[in-house]
Amino acid sequence: MGDKPAFAALQVGDEIPPFRRTTDLAHWNRYAAVNYEFIPLHMDAEAARAVGQKDVFGMGNLRISYLHNGLYDWLDGAGDIVDFQCEFRGLNFKGDALSSRATITGKDERSDRKLLSFDLAVENQDGKNTAPGKATVLFFDSGKATVIPEPSNGTPVEKPEVGEYLDQATIDRIGETGAPATSLPVGENDIRRWAIATYYPKKPPASFYFEEEAAKGPWGALVAPREFNPFAWMPDLNLGVTWLRGIGVEPGERVLNGGQRSRYFQPIRPGDRITSVARFANAYERDGRLGTMLFLVSEFRWTNQKGELVRIGESSMIYY
Repeated sequence: MGDKPAFAALQVGDEIPPFRRTTDLAHWNRYAAVNYEFIPLHMDAEAARAVGQKDVFGMGNLRISYLHNGLYDWLDGAGDIVDFQCEFRGLNFKGDALSSRATITGKDERSDRKLLSFDLAVENQDGKNTAPGKATVLFFDSGKATVIPEPSNGTPVEKPEVGEYLDQATIDRIGETGAPATSLPVGENDIRRWAIATYYPKKPPASFYFEEEAAKGPWGALVAPREFNPFAWMPDLNLGVTWLRGIGVEPGERVLNGGQRSRYFQPIRPGDRITSVARFANAYERDGRLGTMLFLVSEFRWTNQKGELVRIGESSMIYY
């Protein structure tokens, strides 16, 4: 950590320091252990080759953590991420040297808030951007943490047409809401282990580990990294996402993580029990390098035990 960034001194076009990791199974196994991602595609070369890949590959969600870590380290408590989104445009194979990039694209200063917009990238050793994205950061006044207002409801989604893999039964389910699901209480060591896994092989920031250091930060206590998953070690839990399909090896059944968007509000604290309500937000097909690709988009609304809004998330699963 260095000097905290000063909002007034920042300019469009400025880049923040990159977050770099050369990844392999040691990184992926640690992340699987905290996010419950023990999926054969990431562990077994034969399973990866069965779906047309050359070898096992890393989790897209770990690259999301790398982008968050780069922003968190640079902010050093001066602000927080309030909006994040990225797509996955390439896979992370063993030995890839990944480097996050975040470039300021806009400044928005009002009486009640100061916002910075960023273009994001995770580039590999060949210069390919494997995870293009965007983020918005809220700067805190006088070091006191605040949250953004809850967004209003968006425009209703126009139903798509039947496609190669998209059938009418799936289209008819768009807008469906799943049953609420509630996490176990978040533990302090859950937060620590998450940070250890995503910062490996370096030590995580002391603010994610030591309570006395966290107390000096803008939230005044230990809070979880923004991308933390409180449902990871509840394997029998049904998050209500019944519209997704299983993982297979035939065309239309092979699966990739298409990307995510998350809008962040109250932080997750030790002891919180998070309730998630899932909604089938959209479905559509695109032609890509893998042929026809079906995108199923799920929205997740998270609140804590006080009824406070924690996160509105959106994830896309690709079937090809």
